[in-house]
Amino acid sequence: MNPNTLFNIYCMSYQRSNKILTKHLFEYCTYVVREKEADAYRRAGIDDMLVIPEGEAWSFMSTLYWLIQHAPEDVIFVADDDLEKFVYRLDTTTYLELKDGSPDREKITSEVERIAQLIYDLDIGYAFDQPTIAPYAYSAEFSFTGMPGHMRWINRLKLKATYDPDDPACSDIDMMMQELVKNRIVLQPKYLCVKAGMDLNANASSTRTRKAHLLFVDAMKNKWGKYYDYNYKRNIAFIRVKR
Repeated sequence: MNPNTLFNIYCMSYQRSNKILTKHLFEYCTYVVREKEADAYRRAGIDDMLVIPEGEAWSFMSTLYWLIQHAPEDVIFVADDDLEKFVYRLDTTTYLELKDGSPDREKITSEVERIAQLIYDLDIGYAFDQPTIAPYAYSAEFSFTGMPGHMRWINRLKLKATYDPDDPACSDIDMMMQELVKNRIVLQPKYLCVKAGMDLNANASSTRTRKAHLLFVDAMKNKWGKYYDYNYKRNIAFIRVKR
């Protein structure tokens, strides 16, 4: 990147001060937390934080867009807070680990920076990983459309997707679709994946209910028409954008 271009790694975290995972994978990482939880994260050993003032973000997407608006860097990487391991995925999967089983933080950080450099050089606004690490899902080193997973790269000066809190289709999938419409391209590195935990954050009793999920699916189908499809029997979404 240009020497004057700033980059940072962020982890958005909510009610997981009792289980810090993502921080240990990188050489540097800033946690994005709500103001009322900041002290709990400090006690958990998180000393680099971007604190959201009370009442300014209330969901995953509102937090993500808040970060996009308030991060001081030009290009940012945003990770979920339950990442366990990074994986090179081609026809096999290889964990990015040292001989003692600890994460290869230098290599992981370098890979994240490499993709950040790539979207900066190509003037792309949005990149993201694939949800699964299964080898059968690998078809090429990069794809130009797809389902977002556990981490995302954002070129703040080029991103054209916008946030509407009243839009029932608002999601990371919707962000990807908006970028395809407005920027004509997104980037999905398929060779680099993460193994992520599926446990709930503290005090959470359940994830999105089935009813709420189906309302979201209907909202996406209404908004994007033939470009978004969903198999209700198998609970699988499809992006029907040909590149």
